[in-house]
Amino acid sequence: MGRLSEVRSVFVRAYTRFRFGRTEHVCQHWRSHPGQLNLFD
Repeated sequence: MGRLSEVRSVFVRAYTRFRFGRTEHVCQHWRSHPGQLNLFD
């Protein structure tokens, strides 16, 4: 069995986006680092 990869998180600040014809206010949050998930390995 392989070694578990190091868990990396990035902080996302609050922002406003326009999606599906609506304005959304996204609160600040933590998320996994882009590219961290390997679904088909």
